[in-house]
Amino acid sequence: MYLSGQGSTEDRSDLRFPVSADEELWFGRPLDTLEMFGRRAPLEIELGTGKARFLIEAALARPSHDFVGVERSLSYYRFSRERIERSRPGNARILRADARLFVSGCVAPRSVREFHVYFPDPWPKKRQRKRRLLDGTFLEILASRLEDGGLLRVATDHPGYAEEFATLARTVPDFEEVPWESLPPPPPTHYELKYRVEGRDIRRFLLRRRTGV
Repeated sequence: MYLSGQGSTEDRSDLRFPVSADEELWFGRPLDTLEMFGRRAPLEIELGTGKARFLIEAALARPSHDFVGVERSLSYYRFSRERIERSRPGNARILRADARLFVSGCVAPRSVREFHVYFPDPWPKKRQRKRRLLDGTFLEILASRLEDGGLLRVATDHPGYAEEFATLARTVPDFEEVPWESLPPPPPTHYELKYRVEGRDIRRFLLRRRTGV
């Protein structure tokens, strides 16, 4: 959603920096889905939209749900925003935000039906692991934002990340792991399609918030 008079970002020389209000990082404002979508509906949030393939396809497939994509990278945010504007799913929005700060500071407890985290940066080197999004603290925060029975879906192509996440997930008492195949699969992301062609092994995790905890 460009500001009036801004024109396409392709015409701008300062593409590395925000050029419209929506390109500024979302910070501190509570997520108000009634204001955003004009209704109350089951909410699904994707953390890291990539090229927005999942966000668009999932929104079109589930018109009774609302979808919010969260992307920090300005270039990916712009790409995703323009794809959403062209595809016009009325139940999908994208915000530019830091995923950890957004979920912990802007999303109300027990307000989300599903979180989706597909192919997060594995930060494979030991000194980089503190940068990983899905650590134990953040998993507890995600669980607290889910409705009873709400879901967290995760996919990764990095074997080490998958093994460590599998162990970590078992340390969060509010989550129980259920078989991925027990529910219909979500639409694939751009990266999943690419990695399938390359023959990479993809590990998928489906965690459900326990009821009554």
